[in-house]
Amino acid sequence: MENPVEEPISRLTRDLIAEILSRVPYKSLCICKCVCPAWRDLIADPVYRKKILQSLAGFFYRINDEAAAEPRGFPGVNYADLSAFPWASVPRTHPRLPLPPDSTDRVMSVDDSCDGLFLARISIGAGNFRYMVSNPASGEYTLLPHNGHAGTNSIAYLGFDSGASTQEFHVFEFLHEWSHRNWGSNKSLFVRAVRIYSSKTGAWVAMEPQWDIEVGLCFDQPGVFCNGCLHLLTYQSGLAIVDAQGVKWRTVLLPILAAKGFSGFIGKSAGQLLYIDPRDSQGYSSNRSLTISVYVLSVEIYNWEVSHLDDECVYWNMLRKFSNAVPKKKFLKVIGVHPHANLIFMAYSNSELLAYDLDHRESTIVYHLDHDYRTFMQFFPYVPLLSCLPLDGGIRLATPN
Repeated sequence: MENPVEEPISRLTRDLIAEILSRVPYKSLCICKCVCPAWRDLIADPVYRKKILQSLAGFFYRINDEAAAEPRGFPGVNYADLSAFPWASVPRTHPRLPLPPDSTDRVMSVDDSCDGLFLARISIGAGNFRYMVSNPASGEYTLLPHNGHAGTNSIAYLGFDSGASTQEFHVFEFLHEWSHRNWGSNKSLFVRAVRIYSSKTGAWVAMEPQWDIEVGLCFDQPGVFCNGCLHLLTYQSGLAIVDAQGVKWRTVLLPILAAKGFSGFIGKSAGQLLYIDPRDSQGYSSNRSLTISVYVLSVEIYNWEVSHLDDECVYWNMLRKFSNAVPKKKFLKVIGVHPHANLIFMAYSNSELLAYDLDHRESTIVYHLDHDYRTFMQFFPYVPLLSCLPLDGGIRLATPN
């Protein structure tokens, strides 16, 4: 009796399979989990998960009432765990933002998150503060050197690409002041100075903004680091872009003119920058259903040698538009996008977080917040970063004792 023919794939070691799966797109990786129990277990194995693409596990969210935050955690910050949903593709975890040993009696706040790293601000007295970059998945953190600025008139964002070979991160700090210029009779805030920190050099570089117009940032909106550049929404219904070296600057109008006090939402999914505009044809005061418009920023915007015409908005492409997508009643704002799946996350005034599936046009309640939503300031997506950063310049993330 002849022996059955051995399948070629059976000769692959677990290491080789993990190496192959590390190159598989997110949606295909979810399908691979259904191939057989061996593949499902390999994808979930902590030993191999460092190589395999990670996905959204949940949101850290900042609240005003520090006494209501989770005990032993970062002050004023709670965590919304979304790992139970199929699109999460991560095991259930209880991540905590690392606390430095001298954090007692310090005023601390979370400023931003990017690809698994988090940016926090820690007071050091007399109006001074230092920034801290940390990784909740590994418990590591690093305290950045003081940049010479004192005061509260600044806002900071984190720039990091977990897929880049350099594994370098940047911190962008924007100092702002009041101005009447280009804003009519009302005073508004605009950026007057910029400081950029590089983990490779371990130093801050100060510069003046080089945008073609005076820029006022939307402080309640996230920044998005994509294609080596930071993208920020502005009060002029625009998008401001600056690269990690502070050499290339550009502004572009949004695809839809934003109403006063409304700026939509930007996020990164599948390596593309998205602009999401939730509104309805009956106006902002209507209680009808929302129409969600999703635009993608063309990569042509990064062709710095070519001039562009902002007033034509030629760099935005309509990706999708859904009429009567979700009930507008109690809708507050978009809080995030899934980094790989076609999902938008929204917050409602009844303390519910909803995920809207763009492919199936369905919404699902994914989390019930513990406190009144109106006290929340911002949501920070958490994608586990399981590898330690091979930082250059002798700057290493320190593990607290």
